[in-house]
Amino acid sequence: MNNSRTNWQRLKELTILLVGLGVIGIVVLVSGVFPIKASSGHWPITAWILDFASDRSVDFHSAGIESPPLDEPGMIRLGAASYDANCRWCHGRPGLPVPRVPAEMTPAPPYFPTATFDQEPRELFYIVKHGIKFAGMPAWPSRQRDDEVWPLVAFLKSFPEMDVATYLGHVQVSMETDSATKQLVADACASCHGAHGHGRAGDRVPVIAGQNREYLEMTLKAFKTGHRHSGIMEPIAARLDAAEIRKLAEYFSIQPAHPSESGADEPSSHPAEAKSRELNESEQTLYELGKSLANHGDGPQKIASCVECHGPTPIDRSVEYPRLEGQPAAYLRQQLHLFADQARGGTENADLMHGIASKLSDEQIDALALYYSH
Repeated sequence: MNNSRTNWQRLKELTILLVGLGVIGIVVLVSGVFPIKASSGHWPITAWILDFASDRSVDFHSAGIESPPLDEPGMIRLGAASYDANCRWCHGRPGLPVPRVPAEMTPAPPYFPTATFDQEPRELFYIVKHGIKFAGMPAWPSRQRDDEVWPLVAFLKSFPEMDVATYLGHVQVSMETDSATKQLVADACASCHGAHGHGRAGDRVPVIAGQNREYLEMTLKAFKTGHRHSGIMEPIAARLDAAEIRKLAEYFSIQPAHPSESGADEPSSHPAEAKSRELNESEQTLYELGKSLANHGDGPQKIASCVECHGPTPIDRSVEYPRLEGQPAAYLRQQLHLFADQARGGTENADLMHGIASKLSDEQIDALALYYSH
């Protein structure tokens, strides 16, 4: 009997305590007495708890993510260009002090030029892709494009050893800016595409020199509205107005398709010798398959020939379709896989590619990419 009374008394006391704490919590919440000002920062124990919880969450949720090789040519440069366009406003860049406005945030974004990145690549990938709640760290603008996140991861892993000159060499291009259009090219495009559109950040970047003006304009508008998915291109295009988009499309459309004809000081990241090199036996077989698919399609699978829309043929095709000849194989492969997964988006004509790409095998995609890249 006494034990029953004791247990009942303890339960009663616990209930009163919980109700009291709840009432106190409601009073604090409704009254607004608890300060939310960023100027006071976090208490040390609060900062420790949040950091510990964040680290454990990232480690748990990133388990199983496999990193591709991060030493791919152009990978770091592409990541540097993406960082310079979108990240340095909060996290800083070599040669400049800590940005003043984000430095007053709570928590303040880390200043990356002096940071050490102890996280595994998979963990950095998870943070960049998904962001961090309550920290002002945004998610990657396009969830469909995991392939765009890895270059930024590669850049961040190399950042601690990067001096000012190396950083600027990645993100700045020497070019004459004797007109408003060329200044716009230097500011918005050249770090990835080069001064003349032949590319300088590896085979993940398309060649836009000599591309159809109408297609370039439609594509930039699709990036601007988010109809074509890209965490790299969407923020850049969003900052362009209609007149600037027209100027950029016109500029790159009249650039010679071959780098040697443009007078460019900086070589393309897609050198002609790599495209024209002699193929080995297995590559030659794959090339012939791609040539057949591109020119004749596949009747049994109801796949139309690529040249009907994308060339190359003696007859000019619709200016609303991109020219594929000379594009990097890696870029073409990625685009076809995105089309097959309906994860690319694009202009109003993009839906036409979903039914075609979804019928292609991995071998056929590799074959078409190899054929058009050569």
